[in-house]
Amino acid sequence: MNSKKIFLLPVIISFIGHAALISASGVIDLRANVKSPEHFMVKIAEPQPEGEQRKEEEKPQAEHKEQKKEQTKPLPSDGREDTVEIGSSDIKYAAYLAGVKKKIMRLWSYPAGAYKNSEEGEVVLRMSVDADGSLAAIELVASSGSEHLDSGTIGTVQAAAPFEPLPSLYNLSRLHIVASFHYRMRD
Repeated sequence: MNSKKIFLLPVIISFIGHAALISASGVIDLRANVKSPEHFMVKIAEPQPEGEQRKEEEKPQAEHKEQKKEQTKPLPSDGREDTVEIGSSDIKYAAYLAGVKKKIMRLWSYPAGAYKNSEEGEVVLRMSVDADGSLAAIELVASSGSEHLDSGTIGTVQAAAPFEPLPSLYNLSRLHIVASFHYRMRD
């Protein structure tokens, strides 16, 4: 009888300890000290002839600000939204984020222009997905420094859309997903 107690006691203590750690990790927000990066809106359009591109570059800055506002669909007045990283281990979002990541990964490849020029970098995007799964907006959070990598990444996310509708248990009108894309050349 004593041998059963010897084995049972550590199991019970371990179970209680793990339960306490799991409940404490759900209460503590470890992201509280993380600074929010500056956001940039980017619109990728069909290539234009060189003459038209130069004309757009000459437009005043005020017109560019107006274009940014048009790119994002308005959020319904009663809508709720949340922001999460694509690699989040939050149980609430894990399955949905895995589906989004899988859909993007199927289409993601090294942009040809960047590969040809041996360009490397990291692109960080914030994509906004509406409740119906449609892509409401894409923001370039951190540029790689390469136009090929930035536009290639945005194009991949746009091609992967629409995504699955947001599960009703989220009770959200829009989910913002922050994702990092690393591009490295191998020797």
